[in-house]
Amino acid sequence: MLSIEQVYRHDEWWDKLNFSQLERDVRRLQGRIYGVSKKGDMKGVRNLMKLLVKSESVKLFAIYLITQKNEGRKTPGIDDKSYLTAKERMKLSKEKFDYRAYRFQPVLRKYIPKTGGNWRSKRYHRRRAKLDKVKLRPLGMMTIKDRVMTTIISFALTAKWEAILEPNVMGFRPGRCTQDAMKRIYYELDGKDRVIFDADLSGFFDNIKHDAISGKLHEFYRVVLRCLRAGIIEKGKLHETMKGIVQGNPISPVLANIALHGLQELFGAYLKEGLYILPKYRRGYNKDVCVVRYADDFIITAPSKSTLERWVLPKLRKFLDVRGIQLNEDKTKITTKKDGFNFLGFTIEQPRRKLYMKPQGEKIKKFLNRLKEIVWSNKQMEQKKLIRKLNPVLRGWAMYYRYSDANRAFEIVDYELWKLLWRWSKRRHPHRGKKWILNKYFGKLGEVNWLFRDEKTGYSLIQVVNIKRLKYKFVVGTLSPYDPNPKVKKVWEKKGYVDIRHAMI
Repeated sequence: MLSIEQVYRHDEWWDKLNFSQLERDVRRLQGRIYGVSKKGDMKGVRNLMKLLVKSESVKLFAIYLITQKNEGRKTPGIDDKSYLTAKERMKLSKEKFDYRAYRFQPVLRKYIPKTGGNWRSKRYHRRRAKLDKVKLRPLGMMTIKDRVMTTIISFALTAKWEAILEPNVMGFRPGRCTQDAMKRIYYELDGKDRVIFDADLSGFFDNIKHDAISGKLHEFYRVVLRCLRAGIIEKGKLHETMKGIVQGNPISPVLANIALHGLQELFGAYLKEGLYILPKYRRGYNKDVCVVRYADDFIITAPSKSTLERWVLPKLRKFLDVRGIQLNEDKTKITTKKDGFNFLGFTIEQPRRKLYMKPQGEKIKKFLNRLKEIVWSNKQMEQKKLIRKLNPVLRGWAMYYRYSDANRAFEIVDYELWKLLWRWSKRRHPHRGKKWILNKYFGKLGEVNWLFRDEKTGYSLIQVVNIKRLKYKFVVGTLSPYDPNPKVKKVWEKKGYVDIRHAMI
């Protein structure tokens, strides 16, 4: 295997880079930062973080992620540069990425229509948006170079804060996902008499005070402030950004976690020695008060409604006010397990004895609308191509909900999609009979009759109801994939965690 210095000797050296090795180099440095941060050695943390952001391997890997792997790689910022070829990436790698003197360019803001799950075409939504009948949502686009710089900084901050963040913070952390949050909620509610505070923050990313972030950074606070206050260009005019975080910025997720850090500490989650205390072992009004947070979405459970109203809410409002955030009173509510609540696309409720976590009804409707959009925008497409277009979408949605009580939801999706494809088939042959259409577009596979299937090629539409449901392997919040301890590594290997790139982009 060639070293970076040896690779540089080739004219077309970009394609000769070993990106897996670069990733291992990044992970090794992050592991060192995590270990030192866990011990509380802040001087060692600063030195290692500076080593990481100056590393050639880290810079090259960040360029690789932003220009080759990221979905937004083809969308340029204000400089109109995309770096889509090997030569352009080589040129980008030779530019300076010195965090001490780096100056960010303003973010280009555009607005795209909120479709609201409607299956109509994009052209339709653009036309309706001009008539002000469709809501628009802002989309901020940084330059590619700025994205690379913020990605490098996020590598360092993520590793440090992974050792500091509270255990029940599940969003935008390596090895964590929405399923971890749902599993923690299940543990907290199942078989227990609890009242739930379902919180909704009003414009979190737009209103968060920069001081709430920079005051906790210590390292890189100047470069992060320069990034946050670079400004926004909208309709050709430059606007100052003295508050808020631009969504789409690679560093935004870790900054959001830093801003809301300390939420669990409000309710006695730690001893003076820094040891975490489970809710059931806390004293006074803090007993059995539990916070589960995913990014800016969170719930708080308590043993009674009065505890929430008299103890939890006053402290929570004060905590949020300091950060410039307000609760959305219209969407925030106090509820019970019997009445149920929605969280991260799931409905959690206990109508009788069993606690259910199932796909949210609105999410099912939105997904069906998405399937309609795919089918009706491809009326003339060959059957096998339509199947190849639908299968990844079906599989991805089912994989997200496979750990929940999703049987009924999966049956609904299969049934509604079958009816949709039946109409699609009839539309293609208006003068043919039902039997002929059935024989042409639907066939038998195993025990399944009338499956949407291309007999010539063997392509078959998957049925989400047949995707195996699994129990999610939850890893306690105090363990991290950055931990070099062999026993901890085995825990993450059993969970199937092998790649940290999703946490870096």
